[in-house]
Amino acid sequence: MDMTFNDLKEKHLKLRQTQWQLREKLQDKACDLVREYSESLSLPSDVWKDSEGNDYPYVEIGVWKKPGEFEPTPFPRLPMDENYILNFVISTTLDDSPVTGGHRHGVSVALYYDHVVLCASVGSGDDIALFTVSPKPGGFFEVCAAIKALINTSIVRATPKAVIL
Repeated sequence: MDMTFNDLKEKHLKLRQTQWQLREKLQDKACDLVREYSESLSLPSDVWKDSEGNDYPYVEIGVWKKPGEFEPTPFPRLPMDENYILNFVISTTLDDSPVTGGHRHGVSVALYYDHVVLCASVGSGDDIALFTVSPKPGGFFEVCAAIKALINTSIVRATPKAVIL
């Protein structure tokens, strides 16, 4: 088979188009996950207010800028790695007090396709859980439960063992 430059260029352009389509599809699924997760929390509202009246979302999506340093990132800017995995962080504000509020906890999430099946990885290191995601409404139920379980586990681990009452 004798391939020309135009043949290779066409294949390359098709590859790029397929990569963009996959990235957009994964970003849409990440949006679905964040929506489902937010709804599962039964939040008092979408935002909380600080002492100056500024609004902040209870749930944000972003990336780790450095270990432990969350950077909010809009869905269209979430990166897909060379293995076609969309890696991001779901951050949940746990202190919504107007004076002291702002403490949040981030959980790493990865979305990817194994052939035609959407898969999710939640957590990192020893605390990682893998799921297949149902295409039906509510398909992220187990993923949402895992995010909340990891936040709870982190709080339990950080609780001092000796409590003075």
